[in-house]
Amino acid sequence: METLVAEIIAYHSKYITSLFVTGFTVGSFLFSMKAVIVKTLKEEVYDHDLYQDEVCQKIAMNEKIGFYDNLSNFSSLLMKAITWSFISAICQITLGFFGGIFVSLICLTVAVISWYYLGCAIYRVHKNWDSALIYAERVALINNDDRIKSHSKSPFE
Repeated sequence: METLVAEIIAYHSKYITSLFVTGFTVGSFLFSMKAVIVKTLKEEVYDHDLYQDEVCQKIAMNEKIGFYDNLSNFSSLLMKAITWSFISAICQITLGFFGGIFVSLICLTVAVISWYYLGCAIYRVHKNWDSALIYAERVALINNDDRIKSHSKSPFE
């Protein structure tokens, strides 16, 4: 048991600077990109007539959904990832220097929580961009329907 405690403390001591820099960098990056990502998704997906028609259909079927619920949830998830990244960085730079098993466990646990939220945020960014591309594809098909039909005619007609 003593060797496990010693290894946890040694691990945390060895990587405290890296954990601080990672937490601060990820938090800063997400914070700077949050507004751009949310605004772009709002304009490219959530403000789109096709998406809003789908939401209207769901509301008509008595689903409890709002036009911007998914975007609001996504924005909240990004904010949690940002917050936990900064909390992790702050823990590393303040508590981390006190040492001891409990401090090391707290700092490492907070770092793992921040990585969890970061992973969730990355996944949701991926899913939202997939949605944006799907809606862009639908719009392109609708806008180019006449062109597609004209190219599909036989040259012998």
